Amino acid sequence: MEEISPNQNRALCLLAAGYSAEEIAKSLGVSRRTIDNWKKLPNFKKLLREAIIKTYDSAIAELVCGSREAAIELKQIINDPETPRAVKVRAISVLLATAAKVKELELEERLESLEKFIENGNQPESD
Repeated sequence: MEEISPNQNRALCLLAAGYSAEEIAKSLGVSRRTIDNWKKLPNFKKLLREAIIKTYDSAIAELVCGSREAAIELKQIINDPETPRAVKVRAISVLLATAAKVKELELEERLESLEKFIENGNQPESD
């Protein structure tokens, strides 16, 4: 796989972090068209996709770190007799939706593993 330039690497990081192509072009001293052209390169596209996944995974990990405290707080809201019923219903809804999302992510990971297994002709992946 071909190497990317230091500027392309910077652009890759900034794109994965959510910066716009305009902001990145200005920051790197290149045109917006240059950024768009880089985004079309197969290697750049692959690396960008991987960087976005890693950035997303990192953000999820940060959220998970606070999830225990959030769940405890929601349980307190639900169990507090002074809390209005509408607020309790909303707290329960958030708690259940979050639990469902965690399950969904687990299933997506398992499905991805199965797809890779099938793509590799039922051979274990070699990293």
